[in-house]
Parts: sequence; C-alpha cells; structure tokens
Amino acid sequence: MIIWGWRKQTRKKIGNFAHRACSYCNTASIWQLCLVRTWFTLFFIPIIPYAKSYQISCPNCKSYIAISKEDFMKLKEEIQSGKRETEIIEAMKYEGKTETQINYLKAME
Repeated sequence: MIIWGWRKQTRKKIGNFAHRACSYCNTASIWQLCLVRTWFTLFFIPIIPYAKSYQISCPNCKSYIAISKEDFMKLKEEIQSGKRETEIIEAMKYEGKTETQINYLKAME
C-alpha cells in the first residue's frame, strides 16, 4: 500500500508575459508567467512543498521556458505595474507587419 508520494505540482499563474509563438504546438498565443511548486504527498494530500520553479509557459500545450528567480521577480513587478499589458497589446496590434507599415500606423495615430 502506497501512503506517500511526490511530484504533485501546483501552477500559480502570475499574469500574461508576452505574445509569442510556441515551437511545440505551433500556435501564437499570450504566454503566462507561472510559479510551479512540487509537493510531497501523504495519502495523496499535498503536505510539504519541496521544490519551486519559475516558468514562462504556453497556455495551449503547457510547454515552458525555465527562468531564474531574479528574472521572475523582475517580470512579476512589470506585470503587476501594468507595463507588460501595453507591450502585449502593441505586439498583437502590429503582428505580421513590416517596420515601414508599423511606422506608418504609428504616425496615423
């Protein structure tokens, strides 16, 4: 009878990171900044977190890019201040356009 285990993971989504294409599922979507904790379990109940990882993950296929804690904290501050939202909107607005087209559209605004 198994009464203990590990590798139960919880994923906390901090916010939207950037609009980019995933190399695994080949879709363009808004990637998310996540904090992933791995837990020790007792009778399938998570008891003690024993590992943390900081990731930028694809919302479609859950593939991820691991980042350092320092980068995670910096990105978290940017997301909470709202700076990242404007960058995401700008990236989506001008996606697929050349630099000349982007400059023209910005001049028209």
